Amino acid sequence: MKYRITALIISSFIWHTAIQAQTHYIAVKDALRQYAGKLQHKDFIAFPEVREHPVQWTDSLPEGWLKNDHSAASPFVLHAQPGEFFVFQTAVWAIKERLSLVQIKFSDLKNKAGEVIPAGRITCFNAGGTDFRGQPFVKEINVPAGSVQALWIGIDLPRTAKGIYKGTVIVTVGNETQVTPVQLELHGEILEDHGFDEGRRLSRLAWLNSTAGIDQHVTKGYIPISRKGNRLMILGRSMEIAANGLPAAISTYFTPSNQSISSQGRPVVDSAFRFVIEQENGDHIALKPGNIRFTSASPSAITWQVINSSDECDLVCNGRLEFDGFAAWNLTLKAKRSLQIKDIRLETPVNKEKAVYMMGLNKAGGFRPAEWNWTWDTTKNQDALWIGDVNGGLRIKWKAENYVLPLVNIYYKFGPLHLPPSWGNAGKGGVRLFEKGREVMVQAYSGSRSMAAGDVLHYDFELLITPFRTLNKEVQFGDRYYHSDKDVSSGFVATADSLGANIINIHHKKDIYPYINYPFADISVAGLKDFIDRAHQDNKRVKVYYTTRELTVNLPEFRSFLSLNGEVIYPGPGAGAKTLLHPDGPDPWLLQNLRGKKYIPAWVASFTSGKYAGLHDLSVITTPDSRLNNFYIGGLDWMTRHLHIDGVYIDDCALDRFTIRRERKILDDNRPAARIDLHSWNHFNEYAGWASCLNMYMDLLPYIDQVWIGEGRNYDTPPDYWLVEISGIPFGLPGQMLQDGGNPWRGMVYGITNRAGWVKNPPDHLWQFWDRYGIKDKTMIGYWDAGTPVSTDNDSIKVTLYKGATESVLALGNFSSADQQCSVHVDFKKLGYDGSKTTYFIPAIERYQDRQQLKSLDRLKVPAKKGYLIVLKQDH
Repeated sequence: MKYRITALIISSFIWHTAIQAQTHYIAVKDALRQYAGKLQHKDFIAFPEVREHPVQWTDSLPEGWLKNDHSAASPFVLHAQPGEFFVFQTAVWAIKERLSLVQIKFSDLKNKAGEVIPAGRITCFNAGGTDFRGQPFVKEINVPAGSVQALWIGIDLPRTAKGIYKGTVIVTVGNETQVTPVQLELHGEILEDHGFDEGRRLSRLAWLNSTAGIDQHVTKGYIPISRKGNRLMILGRSMEIAANGLPAAISTYFTPSNQSISSQGRPVVDSAFRFVIEQENGDHIALKPGNIRFTSASPSAITWQVINSSDECDLVCNGRLEFDGFAAWNLTLKAKRSLQIKDIRLETPVNKEKAVYMMGLNKAGGFRPAEWNWTWDTTKNQDALWIGDVNGGLRIKWKAENYVLPLVNIYYKFGPLHLPPSWGNAGKGGVRLFEKGREVMVQAYSGSRSMAAGDVLHYDFELLITPFRTLNKEVQFGDRYYHSDKDVSSGFVATADSLGANIINIHHKKDIYPYINYPFADISVAGLKDFIDRAHQDNKRVKVYYTTRELTVNLPEFRSFLSLNGEVIYPGPGAGAKTLLHPDGPDPWLLQNLRGKKYIPAWVASFTSGKYAGLHDLSVITTPDSRLNNFYIGGLDWMTRHLHIDGVYIDDCALDRFTIRRERKILDDNRPAARIDLHSWNHFNEYAGWASCLNMYMDLLPYIDQVWIGEGRNYDTPPDYWLVEISGIPFGLPGQMLQDGGNPWRGMVYGITNRAGWVKNPPDHLWQFWDRYGIKDKTMIGYWDAGTPVSTDNDSIKVTLYKGATESVLALGNFSSADQQCSVHVDFKKLGYDGSKTTYFIPAIERYQDRQQLKSLDRLKVPAKKGYLIVLKQDH
């Protein structure tokens, strides 16, 4: 493939290629032959190198490295500025044999005045750092025989540093050590913000160890968790802990349409979870619980432990509940003697009144069946079940010590779920769901097995107690999005203005944002900042596409990330990778420049107009739960302070709930009106592992403002599917539609529309209707609410009420493919209106409905797949 790129573009994509062309590389096998005399007594050589010349290959090296000898008389000279997070590299060549446990250390750096930059301010990113949860970790550095490994080093230079500093880089393998003297010369002005403003410096590598957003504070909109005895309280929900450490009861206080929180709770679970160990002879092991010991408490979370014992085994139960409704149990089962097990299972009894809907375990979202059976199959991205009603439910997820967050979207098969040794039990495990009296039992079983004395199994599981919060009306009806698919941004603000949009989402593949998931590229960040400033002057907020999962090869840190050997760039098949987007294998540029590396080729964006015309932005898949999460958070923090972004648009996410919480805190602290919206393709297909998106991403939802789950959706699905899979309402979030603009009539039954700019028919006229009739100030009462004052006599037509004091709106949606007739019944006493003084009419809304004056709500003719917005007015 040939690339036509204008001289205006200066990117790492071009820069790396240019460096490669200017540098004479020699293959390691040729170097070994030509420089045999110099190498014969060495197991390795370490070569210092500046950041501007990132190590390109594992199988070759610049010949200049072999000609230079940085001895004590000739130190390697580096140039930096005070206050900079300064980056350079050392390459280690394993000359003949594999190098195991390579150690890299640093001396203090000292200048002539005796001033010291301590070694503690120097880090090698390849040797470890701080993980995405803020915990220190150490990595082994091993180099295959004949390979060249780049080790990237960062120095956090004080603002007061000046002059010339000298020190050493020490590389040790076994009994062999190489000491490389370095001379760091500081000059120029103090560099603000550590140099993060310029990607070319690679100072942003410091973000790999960022701890921004890690604290015990409760995020905005929630309340601190509290405890009274064994009863724990969070926003709108409570949980009681049984003597064995498992849940005894779970209640919800949300009202049926999630409009408010009541003082009267309703049980989601009102009998205790049971952990059952059944022996082959049919006997159940009777575990005796010890005392509940609360092990920690903060505004954010409460933890506890119970040791359950019997003559046969111990079950250690460690539980945790967090303020957002996330709960986790680590159940460690240890056999005291040999056991023949028929089954080990967890029984979760859900109140039948609340077990109305279900999603997960190969069941698309909708009404719960009377029975359901599922067995573990890691070819499918299925390990969790949500069961509940609109205002109270549980998502249950079963896992074990080998859990790794899987890849998502069409890349699932490259990084699927790991079968949990406990629950999966070599394919014997599964889940049964069945009705039992006034309960619905969710029974996770693991089947027969033998346990020897001392054997340990981890029967871990998680709960999410839904909904997470009440619907935010300001977000639902006040946020109006413009989101364009055009490359050139010059008309975005004016177009958003003309449509009445107040938030502009900036996607990648734009003149102000060319590279996927790297909004702060040097070549475009000034233009992005200027755009945001101009939009703010026009009272528009600006959010940027910013997620993990795919990452551009054009970021300046790309070679550094590759050197981490799978930590950040997912270690896929590399040259042999074939995907839905790359059926013939990776792009030629990837084959040439990533030879010998493991990766998965991902999205390709091609510019057809503007200053980047002809450019292809290649990307690769990233590794979940890696330090890329820290880098992502560091970038977000920088953008809120320097670009003043108003939030982010997440598109199919590799981030975990802990990182999304960090993201929420940074946005709330720096940009209080910021929003996070989550978009996802429909994963319920063979490529993505038959996963329901809102089930898969549910642990992120407490920190998301709005879901946009419309891509690949069929809007001719039944109302129960709409409610569970599209609307977001059972989880306390408003939703929006995408595919072909969705269906605005059915959408209004759930208070959702599409977005302007991405579809042919923007929702601007619906937005005008919302404003004219004050929709965000009305109380939404859905057809699913048993206490609704309105109903229809045709099950194909659903009606939702937007209730006001003297004026209300009825949203009728025909979920049939044929014209239908219905009569709408209004219980005026419940509504609080005088029926004899109430009038009805259908206002004109362009592209939605014509105006009609109605004498009654009887025998309304509703067109196929459409509906009406009907205004009820109480006359004085």
